[in-house]
Amino acid sequence: MNIKILALSAALLACPAMAFSQETNDSTEFIDTGVMYIDPLFEYPIAPEEISGFREKCNWLVENFWNPLDLKSKDAVDQAKINHAFKVYATTVQYADKDKVTASVDKLMKSLQKNPMLLYQMTKAAEENIYGPRAEFWIDELYARILKAAMSNKKFPKTKRPRYEEQLKKLESSMIGNYPEKFDFVRPNGDQAQFFPMSTPTIIIFGDPDCDSCRMGRLRMQSNVTFSKALADGKVNVLFIIPDPDEGWQSKVTDFPKNWTVGASDTVADIYDIREIPEVYVIGADGKMLNKHLGILDAMSTVLSLLENSK
Repeated sequence: MNIKILALSAALLACPAMAFSQETNDSTEFIDTGVMYIDPLFEYPIAPEEISGFREKCNWLVENFWNPLDLKSKDAVDQAKINHAFKVYATTVQYADKDKVTASVDKLMKSLQKNPMLLYQMTKAAEENIYGPRAEFWIDELYARILKAAMSNKKFPKTKRPRYEEQLKKLESSMIGNYPEKFDFVRPNGDQAQFFPMSTPTIIIFGDPDCDSCRMGRLRMQSNVTFSKALADGKVNVLFIIPDPDEGWQSKVTDFPKNWTVGASDTVADIYDIREIPEVYVIGADGKMLNKHLGILDAMSTVLSLLENSK
């Protein structure tokens, strides 16, 4: 990696949009992944020097980032370039105030309502950067907001709509702060069962018995004395659910803890947002989704903190 890339990488850690926009002044090409150079779609804005605070700079960038882009042009733009622009924007979003981000996204999507081609391309860029398998980070609430705006537009390409409608449905059914959807599953003995939010903090692990991370997480949870006692006392529930199970899955869960609820479901992946295995959710005592996309140990720590704070 050359000195210029190292310098850009260091600047990116400070505030990504600023790093890329300063290179614009030197007519330098832009990096996307550290190895791929991309010309920018437009000149990324630079926060005014009189704004000194880091968060304040990012707030300004979020509010003004898309101003240089011609949102009225009906011509398709280079998707790689709009993906790159959204990546810079999304990275800055992480450090800005929530109300500024919300206002920025609402303004952007409203500006695209009469431009279905660019609306679709922006939605695709959002998927690439904050939802899909290549995304460096997931921002579910922001992506759901973008999808709602896109799906409310009758001019959004009909052939592309089902994909995003399905994503939105899954996000809304498992959004932090919402009541998670019920789902059916089958126990190892063949009994039918259904999950629904209860008044006991609950960890749901959507996993695979053959998954190394699932196996190690389970062993660490079992070896944690405090957590094991809370589980034995009925102060916490643990569900291990296998999505889209293979035949014979029952034989692979015989050594699971008896006080875990273990089962399999061939429909839950159509309801819940399960993008990785294990996919771990924490449901609070109020029955609402408290957190998601956690590691198994992080989920355990979250529940233990809940129990400690409730004393």
